[in-house]
Amino acid sequence: MEWIESLRFNSQVVFGIIVLLVGVLLLLNNLDFVDVGPFWQYWPFILLFIGINKIIQCTTLQGIGKGIWLIFLGLWLFVSLNHIWGLSFRDTWPMILIAWGVGMMWKTLTSSPRHKIVQENSYGH
Repeated sequence: MEWIESLRFNSQVVFGIIVLLVGVLLLLNNLDFVDVGPFWQYWPFILLFIGINKIIQCTTLQGIGKGIWLIFLGLWLFVSLNHIWGLSFRDTWPMILIAWGVGMMWKTLTSSPRHKIVQENSYGH
């Protein structure tokens, strides 16, 4: 019983559960037990939930950035695939370039030695 208490829901466990559930759902669809047709359009929310999980569990600014990237990617895919507000991939692909650029800057700014020095000086060390 002690090992159950020590089990933490980390991102790998959550991702494993999601992959397992999606696999079971698709298998049941192939065996004609369920029809995932209308539900399949919501698959980008898997990325959104993984991103939220990553942000909740992260301990670094880089981890927050990765979580935000996954949330953005999930929302972008959902909007583009389902033509929300009349938008498609043709209309929204530049958003990926913008987000990628912001992500590159975020990673650089949060991992640079200068950032660490500024952070240390702010605590009086």
